[in-house]
This record gives sequence, structure tokens and C-alpha cells, in this order.
Amino acid sequence: MNEIEITSDPHRQQQLYGKEMINLKAEASYIRLYRDSQGRWVKGLGSLKAIASCTGIAAWVVWKEYAFVWGAIIAASQLADAVKDVFPFAKQYKAAGEHTMKLDNLFNDVQLEWENIYSGQCSDEEIMKRLHQLRKLQLDALQHSFPDGLVARDALASQAKQAANDYFETTYGVK
Repeated sequence: MNEIEITSDPHRQQQLYGKEMINLKAEASYIRLYRDSQGRWVKGLGSLKAIASCTGIAAWVVWKEYAFVWGAIIAASQLADAVKDVFPFAKQYKAAGEHTMKLDNLFNDVQLEWENIYSGQCSDEEIMKRLHQLRKLQLDALQHSFPDGLVARDALASQAKQAANDYFETTYGVK
């Protein structure tokens, strides 16, 4: 069994908080990317439904004798409407949009806290309490926005980590 070696680093709590702040930025980037991917599906299905509805009505007016054509178009519209309940893109899109705002607000608060922590104005005990509170707020926000959970997508997670790294490199000079 591997043992974890714990060293006494006087800045350990600062480092833990800093890493959590980076993880929060990556999470905020991830949920924004996720929201955008869901948005493409929502817009695509909405467009398909609108086009199918309008085309079906137009086809009926023009080609009354080809009832199967306009009937098929209207059926496609109904299928698109039914699929939205099976694949709840709109619901996920809305939840991701709300979650994005929550995480962005939380990240703004964390950045302000970080300045106090980094400058040494907080004791290790205060940092631990703030770190615990930050993790709790993140979990509460996730559970509120996605009560059934959120399946991670590796490609989006990779992009989000890179976006967070780029942000911290640009803002704080940290790689």
C-alpha cells in the first residue's frame, strides 16, 4: 500500500486554495463550453422544427394532391418536437446557462479572497475554512443546476483546462 508523504510546508493552505481557484476557473470554462454545445443542439432542433412546420403548410397549399409529402414534413416536425423531451437539450442548456453565471460570480469572489490569502492576511485556519466553504458552494451550485448530475465530456474538459491555464498565465503569470 502506498503511503502519502505529508510535508510541513508553511504555504500549504495557500497552495491548496490557489489550486482550487484554478479548478474553479476550469469548471467555469467547462460549463460555458458545455452550454455552447447544448445551444447548438437547441438551435438546430428549433430550426428544423420551424422549417418543417412552415414547409409542411406551404407544401399542403401548393400540392394538395401530394398529401404524403406535406404529411411527411409535418411528421418530421412532430418528431423534432418529441425528441426534445427524450433528449432534453433545452433543459440542459438553460441549466448550464444559470450554472455558468453562478460559477463566474463565485470565481469573482474567490479572486478577491485570493488577494487576501496570497498577501498573508489570512491564517491557515481561515484559509481552510474558506476552502471548505468554496468547495461547498461549488457542490451546492452543481446540485442545484444539475440535480441528476452532469456527464463529463473529455474533449470539453481538456479545452476548459487549457482555457483556465491560459487565463492564469495571462492574469497572474502562472503556468
